[in-house]
Formats: sequence, C-alpha cells, structure tokens
Amino acid sequence: MALRLHIIAFVFLPLILSSQPDSPVGRDPFLLGARLHRGFIIPHSRDIINVSNSKPFGVEISAQWLLHREKYTRNSGVIAKRGFVLSYINFDNPEVLGQSVTFAGFVEPMIRPWGRFYGSVQMGLGISYLSKVYDAETNPTNLFFSFPLSFLAMTNAYLHYKASPHWEISAGFNYNHISNGGMKLPNKGMNFPTWNAGFNYYIKPASITRPPKNDDWKAQPRHYAYLLAIGTLKTATANDAFPENKMRWQLGGQAIIGRRIGRMSGLSVGTEWVHDGFAQEMQRREGLEKSAWKGSMLAGHDLLVNRIRFTIHIGAYVFNPSGDIDPVYQRYGIFYRFGKNLLVGSTLKAHRHVADVFDVRVGWVGLFE
Repeated sequence: MALRLHIIAFVFLPLILSSQPDSPVGRDPFLLGARLHRGFIIPHSRDIINVSNSKPFGVEISAQWLLHREKYTRNSGVIAKRGFVLSYINFDNPEVLGQSVTFAGFVEPMIRPWGRFYGSVQMGLGISYLSKVYDAETNPTNLFFSFPLSFLAMTNAYLHYKASPHWEISAGFNYNHISNGGMKLPNKGMNFPTWNAGFNYYIKPASITRPPKNDDWKAQPRHYAYLLAIGTLKTATANDAFPENKMRWQLGGQAIIGRRIGRMSGLSVGTEWVHDGFAQEMQRREGLEKSAWKGSMLAGHDLLVNRIRFTIHIGAYVFNPSGDIDPVYQRYGIFYRFGKNLLVGSTLKAHRHVADVFDVRVGWVGLFE
C-alpha cells in the first residue's frame, strides 16, 4: 500500500496537475502538494520503550489556498495558506502498531513568501484511523492507541524554493501527536517527529508581494471575550469487577477575557467549570459520592490569524472534590470564527506529557473597548 501511494504522489500526480485548468479570476490561488515522510517515535513513558524503536514512514497529499489578498492581510500583515491534508503513515511495526490514515485541516503562516526562498509554520488538527490498537489478549504492548479513531495535532516547519511559476520544492520537519484524548484507556498517545520532502504545484501562478504594514489593528477594540459551551465523551474502561465499558459525558462552560497586545497576539484569563461524568463513574466504582464538578482558573496566550485562533492556557483547579488528577494542566485549542460572533473549535487538555481529553466547544466571541 505504501509503495502504491508513493507512485501516485510522485509519478502520476504531477501529470494530473499539469492538465488542470487555471482557477477562476478573483478566487484565492489554489495549490496541490505531496510529501514523503520518515521519522521516529519518542518514548515518553517507560511502558512504551520496548515498542518505540521503529522508524515511521509515509506520504501525504494536500489541497491548499493562498490567502495573499488585502482582505486577509489587512489586520495581520501576514500571508498564509490554509487547507487540508490526507496522509498515510506506516509505523514500521505491522504486528503491533500497524498504519494510520489521517485527514486534517491546517493554517500555515508564511515567512517572506515574496522571495524565491521562503519559510512557513503549519499548525493543524485532524482525525486518524489506526489499523492496530490495544487489546489485552492479542495486542497488549500497544499502549499508544486503544481506539481506531483518534485525533492528530501537528506543528510543522518548512523551507520552500520556487523552481518556476507553477512549481516549488520544499523540505521540513513535522511534530505529530496522535491520541484519543483519554476517551478510552490505555491512551499513552504517540509523539512521532518526521522529516519530509516534497513539492507544491500552483494551478495558476500567483504574484506575491510584500503586504503593506499598517496600524489599523490599534484603532480596533483591544479587548475581547468569549463564552463557550463544552462537550465531550470519555470511556471508563471495563475491568474484572465492572465488565462493561461505560461512556460518560463531560459537559460544562468556559468564560475568557483577553487583551490584544500585538498584531496577532493576545493575553487572556478566565475560568471553566465541567461536570465530569467519567470521574463520577470512577468514584461510583470505588463506592464514593463526591461532587463530579471541576472548576479551574486559566491564563495564557491567544494567537490570532484572521478568523483562526490558537490558544494555549495553563489551568489550575480551584474546585475538584474528587482529587482524581493533577491540580495543574495545559489546554491547547484551535478555533474558527464564523461571521462576527460565532466561535467553534476543539481543545486538548493534557497533564504534563499525558493527554487527558479532547473536547468540542461552541459559543460567542466579541470585541469591546
């Protein structure tokens, strides 16, 4: 399967791309790309050292839109790409780790793209299908994955060279994390960096010029706030005393206020309160009846790229009677603003290097003086 994907990406795909018509006038320039990957697995826990010695390899294809028009760069002064990527990774251990197929969306701010050489930083989130997962009897050493559908978060850096108006070649480094967010245990999650090389093809050549820098953002409201509803599911795994898996809801809300301190940066603080059905189930199994509510205070940074918002917050519990997890955690989020006030996104909560849970968030965002 990997060999077939390599052939499609690097032999037939260029021929297909060359026959595509120019994109309609007025639309964002469209690119198609492909890359080969080779990497390694980080053994971030003693329990997975024995199955972390493989060298993952794979291939990806991508569809991208270049956001270089003034309406995108007016406030940020940054030219970016956004798009989707479909990737195949073979974890080089077919009996235990198998393969993954991932579909992800991304945003990619570009560094000096008006030159022949330029750089970019890509951030994205997606869904992975995993062919091999943990099974107590048939696959007990795969503590990375326990559910066939998991989430992928990625942060990547690239260097590009424009070989012609249509073609550019690139090389880069990816940092990938796959986890089910603690929805089913065991869930050590896999961190696997990869080196890559590939190409992009512009369906219609685009002329990129340096966007004018202005201070329009300073005249806009500097403060912002968002109120979000929170929802996710997490599974209490079966054991000898409780032979059935139990999926339990985690529901709650978050309130954040922040101040924009730069063209693309904001500092924010807030609070979130969640009714943790998973913690309630685990207490029930131990014969306890403590409150399942968890409340915490948050502080962190918001990266503002047009309608997209990346957030990193440190949280500390101020109310957690169950006392079942560490008192401090990290929360990583990606959001998209629809219209003026609708904010939709997802976050990953982690305690140090261990992912706890992914969730979905939706609500209101607004600006004020």
